Amino acid sequence: MSAYLRLMTPMIDRECLLAALADLGFDGTKVEIHEAPVALVGYQGDGRAQTANVVIRRQHLGAASNDIGFLATPTGYQAIVSDYDRARFGDGWLAQLVARYEAHRQVKQERLAAEERRRAEEERRRLVEAQRQAVYERAKKMGYRVTETREGETVRLVLVKRTY
Repeated sequence: MSAYLRLMTPMIDRECLLAALADLGFDGTKVEIHEAPVALVGYQGDGRAQTANVVIRRQHLGAASNDIGFLATPTGYQAIVSDYDRARFGDGWLAQLVARYEAHRQVKQERLAAEERRRAEEERRRLVEAQRQAVYERAKKMGYRVTETREGETVRLVLVKRTY
């Protein structure tokens, strides 16, 4: 019977955790994802009291291994690794996992920041276009003719009204 260790990790994003596991050889075919935690299985095939949301089953780790799990908590994913598997994989494996997680998290943060910049720029363009359209409509109601010139990012509207 193996003892399980609960190790706090700085990982809070499931998408990045799964990508980091894939980098270490545990792709989507070897990792189970559950919304509600499920029981981990020991090397003798017995159910354990430990539960996890992200599970690597023992058949993907080795014949004498136990399931490795990651329990979602409000402060991040908690790694649940047996003494045997911790000695087999070493603390370096978990450090590698955390390093890969951080790399994926950084890429995701950069992607989200770029998407936010694009969204803000698009919103700015819509606002400028709405203001331009409002000026056109109001000028036409008042009998003006509108000519538009652009200089880089600057739009110049000239209102002309002929009176005889």
